[in-house]
Amino acid sequence: MPRLSRRAFLAGGASIALSTTPLYASNEQRRVETSLGHVDIPAHPQRVLAIDSRISLEAALALDLPVIGYSHSRARPWVPVPGSVPMLTAPPDLEQILMLAPDLILCPDSSPNSDWWPLVRLSSIAPVLPSNHLQTWQVNLQRLGDWLGKTPMVQQRLREHGSLIEDIRKAHAHALANLRFAALYYDPVKRRAMVCSQGTSYGLVMPAQVLSELGGREIGAERLGPNGEVTLECFGDVFGDVDAILLIDFGNGAARELSAEPLWQRLPAVRAGRIHVMKGNCVFGSVYTARYLAEGWRGLLARGQT
Repeated sequence: MPRLSRRAFLAGGASIALSTTPLYASNEQRRVETSLGHVDIPAHPQRVLAIDSRISLEAALALDLPVIGYSHSRARPWVPVPGSVPMLTAPPDLEQILMLAPDLILCPDSSPNSDWWPLVRLSSIAPVLPSNHLQTWQVNLQRLGDWLGKTPMVQQRLREHGSLIEDIRKAHAHALANLRFAALYYDPVKRRAMVCSQGTSYGLVMPAQVLSELGGREIGAERLGPNGEVTLECFGDVFGDVDAILLIDFGNGAARELSAEPLWQRLPAVRAGRIHVMKGNCVFGSVYTARYLAEGWRGLLARGQT
């Protein structure tokens, strides 16, 4: 395939490259119904591109799809992405994607005309299956599995996770019933905590999803800013009745700066030592991030029993 310039592609002049039959696709197809309408996808995709390194990549790996690349941000350490799978340009470079000749693309539908999740433009390169950050990771995985004819594999993944959740619930039933929890990370520039509760504009963030699965109580979104923010001077008002905190450490020094703040040190949960630090950005994701967070909540619950 000759190399096409970005200008030619975006101008719509690459009619041959934008053929509806991808270079590596098999002849067998499945017609599925998505938020995009009817989409014809390969029955056995061979070159899958995951636009988002969190939900898209994790779901693809959980279903043993042949991933050829991913975008957005570096895959988290707990996600078993093969070393041979490259991270691509972020935001996605449509010309780069075109040259990779995917036969299926996975992309969130959060902002279908944006630079980060250009779902509409991607559909001109290959069939696109969407995910939705307002749905649980289980719903997104189930939908993808149904579209691809991999429902039994999805059910197995959900059973595995369900067993893990049930084990934690049984071991820490008293703490789950009696304590209030918060999962948060710190923005040192704006000097505010970002709380991962359900009901904020960020959608169903993963720490809140997993805590809900466990049956734990969180800070209500009505006590937070639109995105879950809590300014430093409001720490006492918002976190004063929180018994245990899951602190997400992005590895950028923010958690260390937070630990030095006097208003943080005065919080009851901090004074009691009921803090568990989660290394890495686990705000969004799918099955692997859910497992990682379940173990993180287990660690915090163990502190809550002391």
